[in-house]
Amino acid sequence: MKTRFFSIVMLLSLTMLIASCAKGGKGKANNGKPAVTVKTQQLNDKSTFKLSNGEVCTIVADAVIDYPVATVEGLALDSLQRLFAAYVLESGDSLSLREALRQTVANSMHQYDFMDEPMSDDEIADVEGQTTINYATSTRVTPIYNKNGVVTFERVDVVKKNSKVTAVTHRYYSFDVESQTYIDVNRLFRDDAIADVCQLLKQQLLKQNNASGNEQLNDLGYFNVENITVSRNFFFDENGVTWSYLPNELAVEAVGEPKITIPYGDLTDFQCDNSILERLN
Repeated sequence: MKTRFFSIVMLLSLTMLIASCAKGGKGKANNGKPAVTVKTQQLNDKSTFKLSNGEVCTIVADAVIDYPVATVEGLALDSLQRLFAAYVLESGDSLSLREALRQTVANSMHQYDFMDEPMSDDEIADVEGQTTINYATSTRVTPIYNKNGVVTFERVDVVKKNSKVTAVTHRYYSFDVESQTYIDVNRLFRDDAIADVCQLLKQQLLKQNNASGNEQLNDLGYFNVENITVSRNFFFDENGVTWSYLPNELAVEAVGEPKITIPYGDLTDFQCDNSILERLN
């Protein structure tokens, strides 16, 4: 009788353990494992132009990009790499990942297409020593959140003129590695809850700046706070979701890129069905 009872207890324990593992699914079962493995690619290009006023302009573009080369538990990679190329590298659908990586540097150079045709090596040698304007653009892409079946890549673009930084932008792109999809706002919240999340962002912005109202925020360089949006430029970390706003999007350029973090617990009531936040919180 004791042996039979012991066997039943062991069977129940094993059943509960299997059920628990199944409930954890692909996400929670891999909390401590990176969702993707990345490889680093470095690229660069250089061009020199002669301006109409006789000055010489040299443009240097470089990029250091971490891109996905493997996924946890051998999940599909092709779809994820296509998403990475389309969103993070801003490439067309027809380009392969390798072509998209090269195109990233080319796109940095294209912002100076208003200048004349590049100079030849002989022409550059002839004007050596003349007044030169130097532009340098750099792009850095790296994963900043990489677990629970989710990876977020941060893309930082920096522009310098004569060694002085003139522009810096941070953009964030998150992907559900398990379903091979880009994570947009509609993967986080219900449509009818977006206005409530906007109010949370506004309240947190006031709190972060020790401001009592919009007038004080205006004095600090913020504008259009009443129309603050739940943008696509967000990232995840251990504490919550952080929205980052590009220069001149929410505040004057001198303020930089405001960031607003909302703890996961404050967002629970606004989650959509099967929200990705359930996996992260």
